[in-house]
Amino acid sequence: MTRSDVSAILYRNNHDGTFEDVTTSFFGANHLKNVNTNGVGAADIDNDGDLDLYVTAQNTNRYYLYINQGNSSFQEQGVSRNAVIQNSSTHFGTSPAFGDYDQDGYLDLYVSEWATQPAGVMTNNRLLHNRGSDAPGFFTDVTTASQVVVDDDQGGAVIAYGFSPGFADLDGDGRPDLALGADFHSSKLFWNNGDGTFSNGTAAAGVGKGINDMGSVIADYNGDGKLDWFTTAIVNSEGNHLYRNEGNRVFSDQTDAKGVRDGGWGWGTNFIDFDNDGDLDLINTNGFVGEQFLNDQTRFWRNDNGQYVEVSNQVGITDTGEGRGLLTFDYDNDGDLDIFIVNHAGQPVLYRNDGGNNNNYLRIKTVGTQSNRDGIGAKITIVPDLEADLDPALGVIQGTMFHEVNANSTYLAQSEITAHFGLGNLDQVDLVSIQWPSGDVQNFFNVDANQLFIATEGQATVLVGDMDGNGVLNAFDTDDFELALSDPDQYMLEHPGIDPNIVGDITGDGVLDAFDVSNFESRLSRGSIPVPEPITLAGIGVPALALVGRRPRRHHARRSTTAGG
Repeated sequence: MTRSDVSAILYRNNHDGTFEDVTTSFFGANHLKNVNTNGVGAADIDNDGDLDLYVTAQNTNRYYLYINQGNSSFQEQGVSRNAVIQNSSTHFGTSPAFGDYDQDGYLDLYVSEWATQPAGVMTNNRLLHNRGSDAPGFFTDVTTASQVVVDDDQGGAVIAYGFSPGFADLDGDGRPDLALGADFHSSKLFWNNGDGTFSNGTAAAGVGKGINDMGSVIADYNGDGKLDWFTTAIVNSEGNHLYRNEGNRVFSDQTDAKGVRDGGWGWGTNFIDFDNDGDLDLINTNGFVGEQFLNDQTRFWRNDNGQYVEVSNQVGITDTGEGRGLLTFDYDNDGDLDIFIVNHAGQPVLYRNDGGNNNNYLRIKTVGTQSNRDGIGAKITIVPDLEADLDPALGVIQGTMFHEVNANSTYLAQSEITAHFGLGNLDQVDLVSIQWPSGDVQNFFNVDANQLFIATEGQATVLVGDMDGNGVLNAFDTDDFELALSDPDQYMLEHPGIDPNIVGDITGDGVLDAFDVSNFESRLSRGSIPVPEPITLAGIGVPALALVGRRPRRHHARRSTTAGG
């Protein structure tokens, strides 16, 4: 967690409902002393299987890149990897976002800044290209060459007011575009030309109308397979905007029709299926010094048959601090999404979701092989019932859900990368289809609910916890857990081709550790680890799901037990 007055903090999840401050042990005693840290993002920039960290700052002349050493420690290597954006100007960094815009299998980085610089000085809103296989995790500044300069030269000064960047394939052509939520009429949408350059399509697309856009989130809120865009702002200067993607690079403004204009003095935001009913709800934190907005209550809208209804008090979202960053994640690994809000000059708030897992869920972790390791940009389509009719309004099979895996910023914060789907009372879905950034498509049939489903690009599905690879979960797997932790070389000799960091990641936090062992043993004793039954096939062709050949559906009763992933 970044802080402007004292050093940033890293909290490790203890998997018992508590967190531990591990800042000193992971970073060293002098970690970011006297640095006004601001935005932060996490992604695997070198494809080595662990998450690295990028941190922006204010009133300094550089940013920070921490490389995960894989041994519970980080090393700051921003200068050597050309990622610090170091220069003589005073930096006012906001949010970073990761995406593989050139689709070479390595994550690139966009960094935003809210700043006024002297005439002739470029602001620090920059696109950094990952050098890929030649130098994994090393960067080249391609802002000018890629045509994503957002600076406005006003004669005596250069201004740019970037807040919340995000990569997403908004036009469905298979290439990640770049959307930037920004202040003072300066939000931008850049279309990816596929040749290393972008084109500014903001006006023609009908977006970027906000006077003071700050928070930003991209998701398919209406289930039609196309990504929409929501931005937060200040209600007395026009307020929030919800842009529905109509296809053909055109959006329509649905803000008032859906009832989400008034978010107070809005900042961080996210779409979240908090009740696991299969549709996306919406949250918007807020607040600012001043009589009208000093005690702004965070807004929470429930998706009620496509209309958004404000239910903050009913669901217990009562925070009235000056909310800034906001993220969603399943911190207690119980199958529903929790919420963390960072308040300006105040204590953060962690909201535990109690009851969302009364409905079923499916969590999907993507592991790229040809694509980037995190699977950022992978498009996941879920069809609960392949025999259902087409929805004439949406053009997809009824009940279809769509999610694009991302590492974007929703304003100074990044939610978990794992994809989360609410399933209502379904205990199985007919089809999970994943279109990878590489262009490959994998289809999994008859996937059980209430599990963390790990999809590895180009390989058969992984049974989480099956450490010996025999397709059965039993006490022998516990022995192999211990072996993988105590002697990983010997484990690899005995089980060639099995990656213990993938198969053994019971908790879904990206790290194989003792918590995974205890979690596995507990669930094994309760008989509550689901055994997935999907097979991997290629070539069905998603997202054209209307053309998918339908398979006989298995009908059975809903399971009475709820298992974690």
